[in-house]
Amino acid sequence: MILILAYGNSLRRDDGAGFILADALERLLSGTGMGVRRIDSHQLAPELALDIACGDVSAVIFIDTRAVSGTNDDGLVHIAPLAAAEIASPSLGHHFEAPVLLTYTKYLFNKEPRAWLITIPGVDFTHGEGLSETAGTALASAAERVREFVGRLSD
Repeated sequence: MILILAYGNSLRRDDGAGFILADALERLLSGTGMGVRRIDSHQLAPELALDIACGDVSAVIFIDTRAVSGTNDDGLVHIAPLAAAEIASPSLGHHFEAPVLLTYTKYLFNKEPRAWLITIPGVDFTHGEGLSETAGTALASAAERVREFVGRLSD
């Protein structure tokens, strides 16, 4: 089974873009017959390690929005493989990065599923709903990249 962990805040404009992409990815994966489970959260938290360690999870896909200034980004959805962080003592807190959550899963539950981080570019994180042109354009052009990624998952 593939676990999708989308995080952000849909009431902070572009910060909710990950939830939109997670919805599309969940439908795409389900349509291929793959088992899929999705969790939406405002932030990554240590207790999510238990969900990742669940016996039938073979892969985890983290989805988030990355802040960009417009000049330092290609405007595309990025997909990158992840691994557990190589740190001696990850901080115990209620907000940290995906590799630290994978480290918790590895050391607490002896599980190391394949993992990826998908990020959507965003420029507007003010209060409100709806997406900026940057995030909207990236999501609209993401379909082919995500389809290719899903094709590689089944290999």
